[in-house]
Amino acid sequence: MLAHESLSVTTRDLVKQPLTLAELRALARRAGGPRELVAPKQRAAAADLDGEPLLAWLAADGRRVRRPIIDLGGTLYLGFAADVKAKLTGAR
Repeated sequence: MLAHESLSVTTRDLVKQPLTLAELRALARRAGGPRELVAPKQRAAAADLDGEPLLAWLAADGRRVRRPIIDLGGTLYLGFAADVKAKLTGAR
């Protein structure tokens, strides 16, 4: 678990409050493209989409977006992958 007394945390249920197209565009630029935002279990369904159509597809259902999305010190971390967990906890 990551804990720091000066850390501010904002949570958002992306299923109940999906990201807007503008929010997804901004995240895609930071993440390396819209494909990086697709949840692993949704990749097959998104295989034929790219660019704006992919962003619109993601905006239509928050379950399609890779979670969690963590912005820590200007660095974006996506998902529960082992490498993300290691970076956030300082493990090597």
